[in-house]
Amino acid sequence: MIIDKLQNFRQQAYNFLGNGRDAIFDLMDAVLTSPSVK
Repeated sequence: MIIDKLQNFRQQAYNFLGNGRDAIFDLMDAVLTSPSVK
């Protein structure tokens, strides 16, 4: 259930970002998963 909600949120955010969505999404993934970012 929670996985479905997270996947839905991720898809909606991806669709909202427009033309640069692949690059922006890659950047967001990198920032959110990097241990050195506070």
